[in-house]
Amino acid sequence: MRAAFIFHFRVIFRWLGRLLAFLLLGFLVEKPAMAMNRWCTEPVFGVSNISIDQRAETASIARDIGVRKAAEQAFSIVLNRILLTNDARLKFMRLHDLDDFSDFVHIVEENNLDRRYIATLDFCFDAARLRQAMIKAQLSWSELQSPPVLVVPIWIGPDGARAWQRDNQWIAGWWDAVAAYDGLLSFRQLERNLVNERQFRGEDLVLANPVKLRNAASLVRAEQVLLVSASLDYEGAKPVVTITASLYDKTGEMITDILYGEQKTLENFTVSDLDIMRRKIIDKMDESWQMANLINDSETDYLSVFLPVTSLKEWAKRLSSLDEIAMIQSYDIITLNTRGGQVYLRLAGSQEALQNALSAHRLQLVKHGDRQLISAKDPIPDNQ
Repeated sequence: MRAAFIFHFRVIFRWLGRLLAFLLLGFLVEKPAMAMNRWCTEPVFGVSNISIDQRAETASIARDIGVRKAAEQAFSIVLNRILLTNDARLKFMRLHDLDDFSDFVHIVEENNLDRRYIATLDFCFDAARLRQAMIKAQLSWSELQSPPVLVVPIWIGPDGARAWQRDNQWIAGWWDAVAAYDGLLSFRQLERNLVNERQFRGEDLVLANPVKLRNAASLVRAEQVLLVSASLDYEGAKPVVTITASLYDKTGEMITDILYGEQKTLENFTVSDLDIMRRKIIDKMDESWQMANLINDSETDYLSVFLPVTSLKEWAKRLSSLDEIAMIQSYDIITLNTRGGQVYLRLAGSQEALQNALSAHRLQLVKHGDRQLISAKDPIPDNQ
């Protein structure tokens, strides 16, 4: 059985046949490189480009103070990313110091001046230690990054629908929000260029033209498209804007209305009002993704699955993928033959979360007759 949340190959066979298969596998499968990498191997637990400009009595003191403040900022970003509530984050920070989880600090650039320290740093925190601490604190968390989501903001005014106006407060605000976002959602946007502006006109996008949405998603390799529109109208001389947010799959089929039951109409609106609605849309998507992918050690489930494979190398690859999925706390190999193996999984989360995690490894959980299979998803077409 693999110890919970320890990510390396450690499956123990219970009788000689499995042991022989394991030894053979060790000879046939190429070993992963063990060289240290300065970049965070699990990006969710790392933060890049934290800026420091600290002054103190000496450059050395300024450096110590500045690095500590930057580390606290980075640690707070990671906790905000993976823990669902402020109460959970405060509880964790009361129990632990960030030094308990520091892995490394990478200096992007630095400059030591007289009584001043200026730098840009990357931080990485140890994922395994953080997971164990959250389990011990009986906290739930999410760490799976979402599939890519293309964000398309549209402004509908008296002169028609617009998707590319740089000086429009609604559109520009979304570009800034996507650039600043640092959570589990993988936001993308179309490149600003003349070809895209001509191909993806506001008039087509506001109608959610499936062909246009499909082409736009394909262009940035997105799995979903988020259309966020602000429609301006007037009641007499009073400006009124209606905000909508709809999520589509990569084929252009609608998935859900993000603001269902909460569609907002703003009267005499300000830039701040638009910012609040933008934040609300992102927060609702964030919360939905986190809730669907919660890891909770206190709520376990068990699932027996069959892993069909055609070679020992493919079998090793499947087990390696299971090792990298945090919500799979442990597994037992029940049977193993030339067609694959039956594996008993201990889960700390829902089957929906398992399906999402498997999808990140190009795998899927499917029902085949009276049993569940974990099999490879269809390969990505060359044009995707």
